[in-house]
Amino acid sequence: MTLDIVIYLLLSLISVFLGVLYFLYPKKILSIFFVFGLIVPTSNQFMSFTSFNGVYFYDYFFMFISVYYFFVLFESKIILKKNIHNIIIGLSVLVFYIGLAFTNSVTLDKYLLRDIRPFITLFYAFILSSLIGKEILNIKNLIYVLIGVFMFKIVFFLLMFLGFAFNDVYYQQNIYRYFDATTFISCLLIIFHMFNRDKILQYISKFSLNLLILLSIIIVLISNLRILFFALLLIYFIASNINLFKKIVASIIFLTLFIASSYLMQSDRVLTSNSKEIIAVQLASRFGPALVKINEMSTYNYITGLGLGTYFEIPWFEYRGLDTKLNTIDSTYLTLFVKYGLFSFLIIILFFRLLLFNSFSDRLKKSYVLFYLIVFLTMSSLYQSGTVFHFLFLNLLSISMSNESTTRSISIST
Repeated sequence: MTLDIVIYLLLSLISVFLGVLYFLYPKKILSIFFVFGLIVPTSNQFMSFTSFNGVYFYDYFFMFISVYYFFVLFESKIILKKNIHNIIIGLSVLVFYIGLAFTNSVTLDKYLLRDIRPFITLFYAFILSSLIGKEILNIKNLIYVLIGVFMFKIVFFLLMFLGFAFNDVYYQQNIYRYFDATTFISCLLIIFHMFNRDKILQYISKFSLNLLILLSIIIVLISNLRILFFALLLIYFIASNINLFKKIVASIIFLTLFIASSYLMQSDRVLTSNSKEIIAVQLASRFGPALVKINEMSTYNYITGLGLGTYFEIPWFEYRGLDTKLNTIDSTYLTLFVKYGLFSFLIIILFFRLLLFNSFSDRLKKSYVLFYLIVFLTMSSLYQSGTVFHFLFLNLLSISMSNESTTRSISIST
């Protein structure tokens, strides 16, 4: 038995254990699962440790939590009523495309099964948004948990960078880059901080909050993802109420740190971004396989897409010893459009409905929507294993702030 399988089995057993305990301690276990999911490296580099035949380690947890959910559903019909539109959208799209695959005699292979993953992720998001209730975690504890997790992830990256060797040539050459669920949660937290700094400071010290934001920025820099840098700066300039001078100063500092860290890590993809030829090659390699598929599509396919099981040819995967057929490319929009045509808008709408289900202020909601709309340009988020933890985090964050507001209101009225 290989080390990969041993680690996968260990992570899966922990997920099963947490799933069983969820029936007894639903509020505590959800918080523990959140920390567990963030500590585990859900990046592509470690996919062999966290996934086996397309089944992620955390799928076993959701097998149990799904059973719990359906029990609750029978007792509390309000959950069904609150989510009726999400259910209709999700099931309609899924049933239509499964029927389309059956009609077109699509082979039941790994490519077809992989295309079910976005719907599974949305189903998990549906359960989380429905089950997360009051008194799970207060904002103070959530922040201290994040400080601990972020510190762990930074140390993990340093150990990986200094002493880990990947068999995959690509990952070894790009070992200076690391991003997983924690990276995106850092971004979501930074955005939240832009609008709620004063509120957060009512519950924790200024030192703790500044430490958390510093750790978040370090994690974003470690990812070396230009799209995250661009998204955060754009939201900072457009949506935040901070005065223009402070925006310019903060942006210059952030830009300097990003460039400095790229030089330190010798990130060629960033350092050579001023070359039009190299940018053209990067865009061609990123989007070319999808454009080939789009050229093959008929007018009818523009509406319905090519359906489940559609894959893209990535010839340069061959030098890495990987399957050259991939279910996704580095763009949510192109990936979904090729598979679902104009109906892909329904999937994106459902994504945002579930992501923001437990509500934030309108301005914060718009900022989160803008963040993902930008990220979707170069990342196929619904196929990433860590995306489910984005939903969990925003639900925990929203509820924890709601708990604090309610507590303060009761205290004042009392």
